[in-house]
Amino acid sequence: MNDAQLRCFHVAALEESITRAAVRLGISQPTVSAQIKALEDGYGVQLFRRVGRKIELTDFGMHLKAVTERIYTAQDEARELLLGHQKLSRGHLRIGAVSPYHVLPILQELRTKHPEVTFSLRAGNSSEILDALTRYDIDVGIMADLKPGDKKLHIQFLRRDDIVLLVKHDHRLARRDFATYADLVDETLIIREQGSVTRSVFVSALMAEDLSMPRFLDIESREATKEAVACGFGIAPLLHSETGEDKRWTVVRLAPPAPGFDEYVACPQDLIRTPLIKAFLEIANMISATFEASRPVRGPN
Repeated sequence: MNDAQLRCFHVAALEESITRAAVRLGISQPTVSAQIKALEDGYGVQLFRRVGRKIELTDFGMHLKAVTERIYTAQDEARELLLGHQKLSRGHLRIGAVSPYHVLPILQELRTKHPEVTFSLRAGNSSEILDALTRYDIDVGIMADLKPGDKKLHIQFLRRDDIVLLVKHDHRLARRDFATYADLVDETLIIREQGSVTRSVFVSALMAEDLSMPRFLDIESREATKEAVACGFGIAPLLHSETGEDKRWTVVRLAPPAPGFDEYVACPQDLIRTPLIKAFLEIANMISATFEASRPVRGPN
């Protein structure tokens, strides 16, 4: 066994595809296949099985993947320790977030304190970010619908965010400070895709009111949702922090208790001591309190 064979197996297991593994590793597909076959032949094991045009891990392959995850996580941790050293002068941080509005203030402070540090940011809904985090495709995730208690993850509270309504500037509700669920019965609601925590929380709150359900228009993109509101296609439930400012729309709050949820910063427990991730978590903790000041005030009951 050599590192090339083990790494090819590890990346193929993460990607669940020989083709994607080859792209990620920057080598040819036949080379990846050959390295995995050499590993299997050398030890008389089967690591993958083909299911149609896809591959999936055998039980033995799943056990080996758990080992290689620890190996390469330890390598990443060692690299960060060596690169960052005590002054945290260098390093690269991979971040996943449900919304850039939540992570950019943290990155701004991180860049101010450590200007040589680089980072990459990927967006997705909470389930996608959690999946990327558990696969070690990202180092830190910011997401909702995450309950402290997972022993494999370090989880800390970031902020509470309420769901509000985004309405076109000339809509009948635009001059209202607060709207009720009954106001929405005859409206078209522009709503996020399946897997979105915003969608799940809002629809659950709406169903609890035992009212006739409004019409739904599903749109995946947050920006496309805003444009649809501006064009008069309907009303959109969005997180207050994501609404932005535009003359074409206005924000109307839902009568208390408004639906919302807590958001968290998470990273693998075995990476928490790396200087770069530790710095990120400290900054996130420091500015968490400032988020609360931007929350909308509660209206009358």
